[in-house]
Amino acid sequence: MKKLYVSEATNRKVREFNEAKKRGIHIPYVKSTFMSAGTRSIFFCPVQKRVITFMGQGEKHLYISKLFDSNVVEIKEQYPLDYVLTQEIADTLGVIHPRKYLTGELTVVTTDLLITYRDENGSEYRVAYAFKYSIGGRNQTRTNQKLEIAETYWKRFGVRSEQILRDDVSKDKAHNLINYIDKYDKNICINEINEFVTTLLDDVIKHPSHTLRESLSATSASLHIEPSYSMTLFANAIFKNALPIDLMQEIKLHKPIKLALISKWG
Repeated sequence: MKKLYVSEATNRKVREFNEAKKRGIHIPYVKSTFMSAGTRSIFFCPVQKRVITFMGQGEKHLYISKLFDSNVVEIKEQYPLDYVLTQEIADTLGVIHPRKYLTGELTVVTTDLLITYRDENGSEYRVAYAFKYSIGGRNQTRTNQKLEIAETYWKRFGVRSEQILRDDVSKDKAHNLINYIDKYDKNICINEINEFVTTLLDDVIKHPSHTLRESLSATSASLHIEPSYSMTLFANAIFKNALPIDLMQEIKLHKPIKLALISKWG
């Protein structure tokens, strides 16, 4: 096995990340230029107001599913870990640090999503998420070793680690949120959203066979607003968890909306 070494390209990327971090900017360590078109998933997030880069659609779905949780403060993707510490941890654990097999070049360990939350008392805490499509396969032992390195690393900083599998993330929920994310508007007053929700629910209850398009049209007429703005209010009501709609089922304009059980929604 080749001797482990750190390339100048790796050091340059680490320096860029650290310099951006000092300026309060997050730069994902794995950039789109280093991924094939079939692997990468890139989009502009209007909530965090920057381009988000993922290794695949599964990570994007996890991101969007977490993004609108009421206690989420910030999400950072492809977060690099200090390779000096990860080397030390790998040695302590008695495992091989991630590297390129043929050359011995060190591979920086990254965390898929590092999410900052705020609890009921206003205190912030972080959780490091590792996204995996499945458990098992011939490389599972090596995968577990890499996960243990990252988990041990974050434990040193008082950060909990959690592994998320593809089956743990609802594709329908992710698609529902993605389909409307371009209508996100943080400046809409919650009172305006609540008035919209009340009017929309009145129509849904009175006319359960109405399609979503028909219910939105009736709501627009009742509130004397443009249909396009009615759609914007609908989207932001979902984002703010103000509408008891079942996001686990696909939302279609030509079908009636499906409300969630109030106990589940609450």
